[in-house]
Amino acid sequence: MKILAGSLRGRPFEQPKTRAVRPLSDKVRAAIFDVVGAPEGLTVLDAYAGSGAAGFEAASRGAALVEAIEANGRVAKTILQNAQALGLEWGYILHQMTVETWLASPQQQASQGRYQLIVADPPYAQLDVDTLGRLGQFLTPGGIMAVSHTSKLPEPVLVGLELVRHKVYGDTAVSYYRTRD
Repeated sequence: MKILAGSLRGRPFEQPKTRAVRPLSDKVRAAIFDVVGAPEGLTVLDAYAGSGAAGFEAASRGAALVEAIEANGRVAKTILQNAQALGLEWGYILHQMTVETWLASPQQQASQGRYQLIVADPPYAQLDVDTLGRLGQFLTPGGIMAVSHTSKLPEPVLVGLELVRHKVYGDTAVSYYRTRD
């Protein structure tokens, strides 16, 4: 896999060697950043990081800080090795735990908007609207959450968030949400 744009454009990174990861395709990753724009200076959360591609892309495109959440230990190790090889130690934080555990951790109890962009790419079989709605509580006003899901199902309805755009890219769909005013 390669970084598509920004300061690290063209730089390769390793794909985790497991079938447990379904990385965002280059087409879908490019489309997300085409829709949300350059995350320059933004704080980004890459939930269900998988290969780390969305977070690496955000960092390359100017994000001030990228936090990522990945539950699988072997996959997390590959993400950290890639972040180091890409020189991203300065603003890349990986939480090795499930998104549900991250949400339940004491430092997350005072949910407050702190991310201007959240990219959530859960395994299709584990798409949980309650968990995604809770993630949405961490958006700053005007922030965007991009949720990748199978195109065979309609866009998820998330409490507290309004759907602002829905795009289909073959087998994958991306639904974009903002906080309700």
